[in-house]
Amino acid sequence: MADTKISGLTSNSPLEVANEFPINDAGATKKGSITDLVTLLRTLGMPQVTQLTSQHSVSATTPTKVTGLDMAITAGTYSFEYKIIERSATITVAPQYNFNFTGTTTKARWWFQYADLSSTLLAAIGTVAHNVSTTTLGFQMAQAEDTEATTAVGNMHPFATTNAVQTTATDLLVKITGLIVVSDSGNLELWHGSETATATTVEVGSSLIVVRTA
Repeated sequence: MADTKISGLTSNSPLEVANEFPINDAGATKKGSITDLVTLLRTLGMPQVTQLTSQHSVSATTPTKVTGLDMAITAGTYSFEYKIIERSATITVAPQYNFNFTGTTTKARWWFQYADLSSTLLAAIGTVAHNVSTTTLGFQMAQAEDTEATTAVGNMHPFATTNAVQTTATDLLVKITGLIVVSDSGNLELWHGSETATATTVEVGSSLIVVRTA
């Protein structure tokens, strides 16, 4: 085939992960793919991201996995952050969450965080705020956790129980932020249950960002 300037080649837009390009490996001409490049960049700190595209609803205390927020990772150290848009059908009933990894974990530490409605610093577990115009509000409540779990009711840790939400049928923002060290491949998972047999939901647009740090 005759040589052709890159500018003269047919455009391939949008790019696809299987697309290939030439590389120089210590003087030897080889090929790489966008998939290969993404894999390399993730080892150097490029975030992995995913977003929930279908509402996850629960009307029981037994949690189920929030399918759509799974993230496959390999051995290494990672920081992660779930930004969860939640709703509840009842003011006195809040969603509960737990975090799990399907492979082998060396260390896992995370916080559940939300903006608390109370005006008293260091109050007991309180109410997730939606929109309050007061200068006394603004405490960010957080509680630490380090035990993974999935469907066992006894493992639905109270760190994620807020006991109330400010308003029903309204998007509320909470976060789970943490660090995990794993020794093999597996999936990061978010599990969601309700305090009672009342509907709580994780809404479309909730997201997960994972960054490999080592």
